[in-house]
Amino acid sequence: MESKTRADRTELAAGRSATHQQTCQAVADEGRGGGTRGGPFPIVGLGASAGGLEALEEFFSRMPKDAGVGFVVVTHLHAGQPSMLAELLGRKTAMPVVEVGGDTAVCPDHVYTVKPGFNLSILGGVLHPLAAGDEVPRRMPIDSFFRSLAQDQKERAIGIVLSGTGTDGSLGIKEIKGELGMVMVQDEKSARYAGMPQSAITTRLVDYVLPPAAMPEQLVAYVRGLEPSVGRTAVARELPPPDAMHQVFALIRDATGHDFSQYKMSTVHRRIERRMNVHHLGTVENYVEYLRSNPVEIDLLFKELLIGVTSFFRDAGAWSALASAISALLAQKPDDYVLRAWVPACSTGEEAYSLAMMLRETMDALGRTLGVQVFATDLDAGAIEVARLGVYPSGITNDVSTQRLARFFSHEDDVYRVQKEIREMIVFAPQNLIRDPPFTRLDILSCRNVLIYLGAELQKRLVPLFHYALKPDGILFLGPSESLGSFAELFDAVDAKWRIFRWRQAQVGAALAGFPPLSQDAPKDHAIRSSGTHLERAAEKALLKDLVPPLVLVRDRGDVVYVHGRTGKFLEPQQGSPAAANIFNMAREGLQIALTAAIRQAADTGKEVVRRGIQVKTNGDRATIDLRVARLHEPEPLRGLLRITFEQAQPPGGVVAADDVPDAPDRVGELQKELSYTRQSHQGTIEELETANEELKSTNEELQSTNEELQSTNEELETAKEEMHSLNEELQSVNSELHGKVEELSLANNDMMNLLNGTSIAMVFLDEGLRIKKYTEPAKKVLPLIPTDVGRPIADLAPSLHYDRLVEEAREVLQTLAFKEMEVSAGDGAAYLMRILPYRTTENVIEGLVLTFVDITRCKLLQQEQRRLLQALANSPTSVCGLDSELRYTWACSKVFGRPPAELIGKTDAELFRGADAEVLTALKRNVLATGVPSRQRLALEVGGKRRNYDLYVEPKRDPTGRTSGLSCVAVDITFPP
Repeated sequence: MESKTRADRTELAAGRSATHQQTCQAVADEGRGGGTRGGPFPIVGLGASAGGLEALEEFFSRMPKDAGVGFVVVTHLHAGQPSMLAELLGRKTAMPVVEVGGDTAVCPDHVYTVKPGFNLSILGGVLHPLAAGDEVPRRMPIDSFFRSLAQDQKERAIGIVLSGTGTDGSLGIKEIKGELGMVMVQDEKSARYAGMPQSAITTRLVDYVLPPAAMPEQLVAYVRGLEPSVGRTAVARELPPPDAMHQVFALIRDATGHDFSQYKMSTVHRRIERRMNVHHLGTVENYVEYLRSNPVEIDLLFKELLIGVTSFFRDAGAWSALASAISALLAQKPDDYVLRAWVPACSTGEEAYSLAMMLRETMDALGRTLGVQVFATDLDAGAIEVARLGVYPSGITNDVSTQRLARFFSHEDDVYRVQKEIREMIVFAPQNLIRDPPFTRLDILSCRNVLIYLGAELQKRLVPLFHYALKPDGILFLGPSESLGSFAELFDAVDAKWRIFRWRQAQVGAALAGFPPLSQDAPKDHAIRSSGTHLERAAEKALLKDLVPPLVLVRDRGDVVYVHGRTGKFLEPQQGSPAAANIFNMAREGLQIALTAAIRQAADTGKEVVRRGIQVKTNGDRATIDLRVARLHEPEPLRGLLRITFEQAQPPGGVVAADDVPDAPDRVGELQKELSYTRQSHQGTIEELETANEELKSTNEELQSTNEELQSTNEELETAKEEMHSLNEELQSVNSELHGKVEELSLANNDMMNLLNGTSIAMVFLDEGLRIKKYTEPAKKVLPLIPTDVGRPIADLAPSLHYDRLVEEAREVLQTLAFKEMEVSAGDGAAYLMRILPYRTTENVIEGLVLTFVDITRCKLLQQEQRRLLQALANSPTSVCGLDSELRYTWACSKVFGRPPAELIGKTDAELFRGADAEVLTALKRNVLATGVPSRQRLALEVGGKRRNYDLYVEPKRDPTGRTSGLSCVAVDITFPP
């Protein structure tokens, strides 16, 4: 029977699929979609888990059936588990609901669900069900579909996250927002389980947070705003007036300090246009007014412009190629080498952690242990905070292999936390890539999918900056859609397909023409602005030359920014590119130690540091100088730089020969005392550190042992927790569906009971032991039943019926399965037609009996009245009969014309009478049949060999339509004597 039911469901699903394809074809022929004839339409992905059925029913019960949108519902259901989702949703919406069993084209105003155990992907508007395996990466069906939807539908993708536990959907909505789609999330207060909504909201990428009942109205308004532009390409998209865009940029710059005017205009406009559609604003001018009156929107727009599509090991082929390049790079480095890497625009840190994990794997494969410093920066301080935590939703299982998850992450509740080993390799910090100084002396620079958002001028500035930041043979890793542009001569291609390049020595003055010289600040914002005439600038230069001693402006790491005056006596240009000038490498003999110490002290304390009487060796001679190092706090463009001043020592002595330098025993003694004190302090510190280290070592061993035991227990608990969590989600989904089914059955049961009670038929249901299971209200009139009688044998009751074979008859029907019917009477004079029938289930199994009692008391009374009437007619000269349209007798109550009813039925007057009698009767009756007018006539007929007189009354008999269908006759014998 189960196989039959499954076959019926398969046939039903096939029928629905065929009907759906026909409907879709009709829609395609009409050219409907997205509000424009023949144009594309938005597709909405709805993700729900535990408790999501109620939210889905509430959403679709209020969703219009003609919004021009396709809906795809993705839930958590285990393979092999039956689902009634399509059936339940079909009761809440007028739109067709289709369960996807094969490749299915999405049509507007249709709802699609997926069979349990399958994941969905979409390509070219066609849904493809994929069997989900048991491996971890396949446990996030909502994330998986949202990503596929974003890649396929771009700005037409809409994601809705409803009630559920866990974090599924949080990573998918990032992809949707990255493609300029829209995201809705169920309000936590209205969600039965708030795990998935909370996780989605914490991404700060949600456009609307609403209860399911309010979502349809907002969705329809958003879709209507999409209609004018949903079909336009990036080329055909019209840019807004420049003045309006400048006002937007000015508002963002005033609020955040960041300038987006040099970003790629088409991309910026698309994101502004999306925010306008969220607020249903038609023009950029209106949006500018909205920004001025709603400062919170400026922050939201700022975050919208910073949205970057990122994930762990994005583009697996690119990371495989990078691993080969990193392996070749590390093989050349010494054992004590510290590798430096920089990941600008790191967003929430996935790319930086991916690079750190790959470096660890590569070092393990090579058997090398090197120091690693990965610097990860981004303009969005909020994203940096997320990256620092190193906590990510469970959806990363779709991007990170099982081996990497086990090695580099710890599973906590519904999230994954990066292990301390990897976290300590990375330094996260806010930074403006365009304005702030870069990290230098890098071995690896990974800047993926950043240049595509920037204008051509910014790209021309950044590529030389990357070359400057890298060491010789350093690796540059770009996104698949990015290129070096006109600076290809700065790098050698390691893998052109995946945009992996190696640093190359460039010809001086050629490739770096667009890069600012050392005598100026690199960023435009840091340029020393001056206003005035050429005469004023000439005067300033003359005063600086005559009154200000030689000085150098450097950054904390010693990178030279600006040089004033003749510094050749103190600094010697280093070999290599002039762009890579560093004052620590340029300091002449005698100056290095004092200069290094002074710079570090000034950088740490922020106060001016003075070192006097420093002897610097220059071309065989020595010069005595005073060194001053101070951090600049103003003007704004120079804030944070260090100013190094070289002053002639007093009294002035100029440069003297090395052999003529006087002894300085006091100075030497002072230095010896300082050195002795430093050694003693250093020795004491070493001894304290050794003691503390021994204690820590002992404690660490104990903690390590405890940690191993806890780790083993934790792994077992995590495994059990994952299984319980998965099982709980499935049970919640099944429970929701069963709850709906129970409600449906309850309604059906109520309807059935009302029907049975309304028929006034007494019914009693018995089980196989003849015990009472259920009864209807009218049954109380026949049998003395009360609610506590349910479960009692019917033989225990004292029926009011005059029939003592009820139990025997019931057992006989139970054995033979042949129903019985009989008339019984009750003590109050009522009569009943009793039937005893077998009770059959839908599987054709006998599970008891059904007793029915139909009240026929009125029928019995009518029968008695009928008998009395017939007896009276039989003893009177009156006869009553009926004829059909062919004038054949159909019934008679008594003798008619001296003949009993048996002789009359089926015959005509021509067969019963002779000659003129038959003709007179036939003519009379035909006239009444034709005219429909009753007739009364006295006739003399030969009956029994004698002529008798009759008073004959003939009346037409009519059917429900009013047509004459026969005759009724009354004949009274008036012959005297009779």
